Amino acid sequence: MNISEIKAELGIATLNLNTAKDQEGNIYKDQNDGEWMRHWDNDDRVEVSLAKDLFEEIKNGGNTISTLGLQKSKREAAKGELTSFRIVKYTPAEGKL
Repeated sequence: MNISEIKAELGIATLNLNTAKDQEGNIYKDQNDGEWMRHWDNDDRVEVSLAKDLFEEIKNGGNTISTLGLQKSKREAAKGELTSFRIVKYTPAEGKL
């Protein structure tokens, strides 16, 4: 998938991304992936996140990156259940069995 296909699957024309922050206002960092960007739709209780370095790569590469995937999970939050999507980049398989 490329970024246009992911947005179409999510039904989101534009991902309005901000640097993800924790409840204290500190920039959220994952020890493996660094800083994160997040799109939030409070009405539909949906968040879409991706690592900041992947954001930069997609921004610079447009739709040429075709190895993107979408992970989905649901979780309970203070204001009710939300659906969380994570955009990831994967390495294609080297072989098939």
